[in-house]
Amino acid sequence: MTSREKNLLIFLGVTFFIILNYVAFANLYSPSVRKAESEKRIAEEKLGLAESVVAQGEEYEPEIQWLESSGTAVTTPQEAQSKLQALLRKQATARNLDIRDSRILPYQPGEHFDRVRVLFKVTGMERDVFSWLTSIHQVDQRQAVTKLELKPQTNDLTRIEVAIEVEKWIITPDEV
Repeated sequence: MTSREKNLLIFLGVTFFIILNYVAFANLYSPSVRKAESEKRIAEEKLGLAESVVAQGEEYEPEIQWLESSGTAVTTPQEAQSKLQALLRKQATARNLDIRDSRILPYQPGEHFDRVRVLFKVTGMERDVFSWLTSIHQVDQRQAVTKLELKPQTNDLTRIEVAIEVEKWIITPDEV
C-alpha cells in the first residue's frame, strides 16, 4: 500500500467518522435534548401553576379554617340533601304545618364548596310558619332560606301558603 492510498484511507475513515457522528448527533442526541428541554419547560409551568395554587390556598386559609372549626363535616351531596330534607320535615311537623310538596333540587358544585338545595311547600298558621322559618334559617350551620314565597291560602284566609328553597353549603370529600 502506497502512502497515497494510506492517506486516502485515513481521509475516508476520518470523513466517515465525522459523518457518523453528525448523523448520531442529529438523530439520537439532539431529539433527546429537545425532548428534555420541552419536559423541563412543561415542569416549570406546572411548578408555577402549583405555586400559584398554594398562594391562592394561603389566601383562602382563614375561610377554610373557619369552615373546619365551625363544624362543617365532609359529606356527600346526597347525604346532605337527605339530612336537610329530614330536618325541614321534622321542624314542619313539630309546628303542625301541612307539607304540600317536598323536593330535592340538583346540587350545585362550586369552586370551594358545593350547595345542596331543597324545595318545600307548606301551609299553616302565620306564627307557626314564621317560627318554622326562623328555626331553619341557620347561618352558623351554613344553611339559609334563599327563596321565599308567601301568600294566603285560597280556601282559608287564616292560614298562609309558603314555598321556600333552602340551600346548605357543604364540603365534599373530593375537595378536601
